[in-house]
Amino acid sequence: MQCNDFERLAVFYACDELAPDERQAVEQHAASCVACAASLAREQQLIAAVRSRMAGEPSPVLLAQCRGDLADGLDDASHLGFGRRMLAWLRPATWFTARPAWTAALCVMLGIALGITLPRWLQTPDAQSLETLGTSSVVVRPTSHLSGQDLRSVSRISFVPGDVAGQPGVQFVYSTEQPRVVTGTVDDGDVRRALMYVVQNNLQFDSGLRLDSLEALRSRSDDADVRGAFCFAARNDRNPGVRLKALEALRGFEQEDVVRKTFIDALLRDDNPGVRVEAINALRSMADRPALAGPPDAELLKVLRDRMQNDSNSYIRSQSAAAIRQLGPRAQY
Repeated sequence: MQCNDFERLAVFYACDELAPDERQAVEQHAASCVACAASLAREQQLIAAVRSRMAGEPSPVLLAQCRGDLADGLDDASHLGFGRRMLAWLRPATWFTARPAWTAALCVMLGIALGITLPRWLQTPDAQSLETLGTSSVVVRPTSHLSGQDLRSVSRISFVPGDVAGQPGVQFVYSTEQPRVVTGTVDDGDVRRALMYVVQNNLQFDSGLRLDSLEALRSRSDDADVRGAFCFAARNDRNPGVRLKALEALRGFEQEDVVRKTFIDALLRDDNPGVRVEAINALRSMADRPALAGPPDAELLKVLRDRMQNDSNSYIRSQSAAAIRQLGPRAQY
């Protein structure tokens, strides 16, 4: 026997898996080869270590005790009354054990039923009222006069195609005892007032609705009340996107004191760099306008100097310096 053949058969020899003639050949080669004998000894030690780790057979006493406990349990179950057996079937574990396939099918059907019914149970009253608009709502067109209570009860505002090209129609849904729908355009005073109410109440309406209302009101930014709503949103809305949109809608009206102070406050106090960039761009555009008459605003110059030195945004610092140079000679500051 060669050493290569011995290495192949050594494991089987240690596991006692060889025929008698093969075992004899392995023993003869191990007696004549020291290296192969050492390899065989290592294999035997490994097999012995593995066998020592294996759990032994349970003792006859333990088996007898387990059989006795099982028999006692079966006897107790057979003596249970009808009521006790019915209560045992109410446990889900009993269902899975006795009828696993039927139990799985029941769970699938229960999941489908809950998926269909739960959304309706969890639906808000406003959403439930919207589902009934087609049968129980009163549609008013054009808009009627809206009271303060009407504005507070608005549950949804949607924008629909208007009669005039480029001017969207506005539809209001009120969550009253009888759902009511009011439609109109931004040319209607009540519609504008409702949209301004949405813009100025960021805790009651979501940011998407406020942004849509801002966009709809931009076509009437020549109205002083509309600009006042924009100024309020630019100062107080918690969403930076809404504040930025409000400042964009105020562009071109920087000469008004209220609008200019709104841009100044945004530049000085807003924590969003995008909003501050929009504010400095508007103020810089105002400074570049040749029609600017009278001396520069002292408050504006003070804020521009502060932003030129202290703003964390390099673009705002550079634009503030450029606006100061445009507003007057260096001797004035």
